[in-house]
Amino acid sequence: MATIQLTDALGLDANVSLAPFSALLKYFQQLPALQMSSGDFSKAGGLTLDQPALTALSSGLSFDKNVATGPGAAAISILAGAHGSLELILRTPAVVSLPDVYSGDIGIAEGTCYVAFGVQAAVGAAVAADAGLLQFGVTPGGTLDIRNYRNFPLQHGITLLDAVEQTVGSFIIPASADDLTSLPDGCVATVTGTGSLKLSATANLLAVTNPLASAELPAPLPALSVTAGGVAQVGASFEIRCTFQICAQKLAAGRVRLGWYREKASEIDVSATVSEGLSAGFGSTDLFFTIIGVISASAAADLDELQKAGLAPGQIAAIQDAVKAAVDRKLELALSTEISATQSSDAVFLYDIDIAALTADSRQALDQALRGDLSGLHGGALPGVTSVKSVWWKARKNGIRLEVNLLGILNVGSISTLTASGAVLFEPATGALVITDTATAQRIRSTALNFGADTQKLRHVMAESFLLTAVYQGSQQQVGGPALRCSHDFFDLENDTGRDRMARELRVGSALGLFSAEDATPPAGIDDFGRTMIHASTDYDGGLASALFLDPSGAPLPQQFYENAGRAAIQLLVSKGDADAVRRQPAIDDDLWASMKAQGQPGFATLFPDVPAPLLGAVTADYTTIMWWAGAMAGAGQRLAAIRKWFGQHPAAALDDPEFQSLRQDLAAHLKKVAATTSEQFGEPWGLIAMDEASGRRAGASILVTGPKFVSAKQRALPATAGS
Repeated sequence: MATIQLTDALGLDANVSLAPFSALLKYFQQLPALQMSSGDFSKAGGLTLDQPALTALSSGLSFDKNVATGPGAAAISILAGAHGSLELILRTPAVVSLPDVYSGDIGIAEGTCYVAFGVQAAVGAAVAADAGLLQFGVTPGGTLDIRNYRNFPLQHGITLLDAVEQTVGSFIIPASADDLTSLPDGCVATVTGTGSLKLSATANLLAVTNPLASAELPAPLPALSVTAGGVAQVGASFEIRCTFQICAQKLAAGRVRLGWYREKASEIDVSATVSEGLSAGFGSTDLFFTIIGVISASAAADLDELQKAGLAPGQIAAIQDAVKAAVDRKLELALSTEISATQSSDAVFLYDIDIAALTADSRQALDQALRGDLSGLHGGALPGVTSVKSVWWKARKNGIRLEVNLLGILNVGSISTLTASGAVLFEPATGALVITDTATAQRIRSTALNFGADTQKLRHVMAESFLLTAVYQGSQQQVGGPALRCSHDFFDLENDTGRDRMARELRVGSALGLFSAEDATPPAGIDDFGRTMIHASTDYDGGLASALFLDPSGAPLPQQFYENAGRAAIQLLVSKGDADAVRRQPAIDDDLWASMKAQGQPGFATLFPDVPAPLLGAVTADYTTIMWWAGAMAGAGQRLAAIRKWFGQHPAAALDDPEFQSLRQDLAAHLKKVAATTSEQFGEPWGLIAMDEASGRRAGASILVTGPKFVSAKQRALPATAGS
């Protein structure tokens, strides 16, 4: 029987017998000698595990030579020197589960202990990322920490040396289904490293339309061939990059629990690639056509019109690339959000394995999973494999929304016309798709990202378009047109999110009435939240849009109503402890606000005598924005009220009646002026909150704040009676 030598510095010299299934025999190309670097094991080794004198053992292990592992070329190796460890783990009031095991539910039962044996291996820098066996998906040039935890009863007279020899002699590297079969009873094997896991899956993508108007609405309005949205099924492949741990636990004879866990403190990066085929032109298998199929009221006609439009191959490719980039980003966000939301002891993927029931296909899927590709294991029912938990299940259950913003659709009626005469872009922070007219595309196109929209410019344009659309919705009962819902959005992606920034982002959720004070407080102990995305949205139907401008009697809401709503938004978004807390003063002090209106901006310095110039500039900007918005809203309300009054007096009048056309042109001129003067701040959270306040918080609302260290999401549905 093969043995390896185990020594310490004080006289221990033991020959450890290796089990036939031992990884030291199966994978090590040479058998090493091991030396303990601390502790007098020659004396402690003879004590039985239940001896009170035996309280702890923790020692490094040194290898006497470099040891190559795995078949063929030595891609994975253990270097000579201190690259191993031995540890006795006893149950104490403070230690009730295995340390260094990411799964938090592997406890140390009363009357038992564990002995842990671990090695640290290096993955060759030149090895290919998909080299496979023994690499476990760990990045070339990285390290693997492989440990076995062997459980022993305290009362059976087993000595510490016996326990160590059994643990070392039956050491398992869980690199294949056969290794899982050999896992000794009461043993836990872990592999920890930084690298990537691969996954293939299908997704039900909920495409949600956001039909938005531009200022130049034609008369009469074209018929609108758009639906509220629908579900499109797509396939995708994912790559998850993080620090992870594979944990294989022998549950009972013939059964193993196998899980993949993410280190909670580690950064996570998810990439997704939608696997729908892309054709040279538009066709029934094309991803863009799949999306059109669920958002168009006449998908076949739209496809036919696009095919007849004679778009150049470059235009078609740009459209397809934009749609693909949008869907890829949505899938990335969905999976990374669920992974980031997992608790430190929750598995990302977890399976129960019935060894006896495994087939050749099951074993192949397990082998591939242990090499870093979980596609086969995750893909469907396999004999002997029961899927217990998957973050992808949660992502699918929670729904994956693809917002399709149709900027200018009210002007042209159909998606095909808007596409052929405009541009298709994607928003890189949220993955939203943007189909827009040419003029708007020129305003929002990113100079740094192919077929991408500039996030800040798009926010501004969408806020402007939302305001115009809300006015249109408020007048649609009189001027004709379909019943619509539209959304007002704020979105941003911050690469380095500090604690103060996170507090401000969470405050958007509390301002919408979605987060409690506890929800809006960043978790303690985190100062750098990493790359964080925020997306807040409010939804309005036609009835609620009317209520933004008109009271229940049909009279226009006064400008003061909007001023109060705008001030309330400032109060909600600026905290007493913020560096710019002075902005709250005009929001909470009616007399101060009245004085600001009376004196005008040139007199603000006398009203804020001790406020530094930058903060006075912020106060002035707030005032300017609130007054612009209040005037725009009140002016639109007055014109909507005039249109409704005229129709009440002339119920049988035709839409081409000169008096009506004059009223409509007056409204159009007002909207054009609003579009030309829309404040940048209206595209920030203030605009979203001010509109929500004006609606009496009756809009549907949602918020998602997601990053590698923190995730929070809440929503409220748009009530069926919101606009009543």
